[in-house]
Amino acid sequence: MRTTVGAVVIALVLAAASACSASPATPSPAPLPGPVVNIAGNWSGTFESGNFSTRTITMTVVQGGNCVDGVWTSGASDWTGAISGFAGADSFSGQISFEAVTERGDRCTAVGNTSGQVGSDTLRWTSTGFTAVGQCTGTLPNTIVISLRRS
Repeated sequence: MRTTVGAVVIALVLAAASACSASPATPSPAPLPGPVVNIAGNWSGTFESGNFSTRTITMTVVQGGNCVDGVWTSGASDWTGAISGFAGADSFSGQISFEAVTERGDRCTAVGNTSGQVGSDTLRWTSTGFTAVGQCTGTLPNTIVISLRRS
């Protein structure tokens, strides 16, 4: 499972890095973002879904300027994923990945958009859900609320 999550994290990091850097053909550097909230660090809290029971999760985040990347895992380690996106003055907007092994033993990988508020020690992000990457025979979480505290 770690290999697939690692591949998803690398893909998200590369996408965010390319989005955060100026193109070599660009004659002037990209404008600097305004003040951004610091999301870097370790977080813990809950992953709520409209169609699954609430799970505890932990998330580790790295940040360079307004570019944010991280990995998350559920307390039982049965759900894992990554995040990648951009910090604003008090918010985050980006993508979240999801990976789980279904009851049938199939690996299910999916991605979705997420956004929400970030404070100095709390965050609350929402998402409408995930879109499967490849074949996914399991049900994916929908109507998601991620509520975390800095740990």
